Amino acid sequence: MNTLLVIAKEPRPGRVKTRLTPPFTPVEAAALAEAALADTLAAVAATPARRRVLVL
Repeated sequence: MNTLLVIAKEPRPGRVKTRLTPPFTPVEAAALAEAALADTLAAVAATPARRRVLVL
């Protein structure tokens, strides 16, 4: 069985990408984290696997 596991934080302002603040605001840093997670999930969706798991 092929399983892909993605472990990520929920992209909430003030909780993710905190080392980018400043110069980014917490909202901007969270938007960046959300975009990165979306890119990762798209790559996982395009990869052949029998099972995909997202852990937040």
